[in-house]
Amino acid sequence: MTSEPASVTQLPFQFGHSQQYDLASFLPGKNDTLLKLLTAIANNETPHCLYLWGASGIGKTHLLQAVCKQANELNLHVAYIPLKQLDAISVEILHDLGALDIVCIDDLEYVSGRLEWQQGLVWLYNELRDNRHSLIISANISPTNIALEINDLKSRLASDQVCQIKAPGDELKMRILKQKATARAFDLSDDVIEYIIRRADRDLASLIKILDEIDHISLAAQRKITIPLVKSLIG
Repeated sequence: MTSEPASVTQLPFQFGHSQQYDLASFLPGKNDTLLKLLTAIANNETPHCLYLWGASGIGKTHLLQAVCKQANELNLHVAYIPLKQLDAISVEILHDLGALDIVCIDDLEYVSGRLEWQQGLVWLYNELRDNRHSLIISANISPTNIALEINDLKSRLASDQVCQIKAPGDELKMRILKQKATARAFDLSDDVIEYIIRRADRDLASLIKILDEIDHISLAAQRKITIPLVKSLIG
């Protein structure tokens, strides 16, 4: 834990395209109740132990980073731990987080088979709960089905509040892709977005990956983003 109230305990990781996410930029669709809950947690209105799960690319990292950003702006002590970068992190960091106001643990599935991390998370869970502070954990699978060897951790996660992020429909996917294109400083017409959604894999993670490739190719070739250009990319 750091000594300054406004500080964030944060390990090296990259926000996509140097964009720091916030709660206002998350397009909730059918997740409006979840967004209100996370806003309440970020404002430190009431302590929660929350397990947030859903498919890859559906917005878990966005929400966890946004909670930390908003809480930090309120001078709360917060931490964001990206377990996707597990090999670059020492498990001992968990020992310094129990007194923080909010801790966000992203990509829990990466501790499968890592018993020292699972035990460290049990300890952190207990300390945050005893201190009446908040813990948000994300994963790509439900707490009852995730591959964890330490049953104490699995049972704790399943017994607390569990929220599944609901997948967006096509209309919301269009809004999300347009928003992300704007954040990357290029425009996508509705016709191009509709073409991407019709022809590509329909899960949001695949669509965003295509968006990244379009961004790269159009910038390198200095070409306007048209349906023929997208067609050449996704076949």
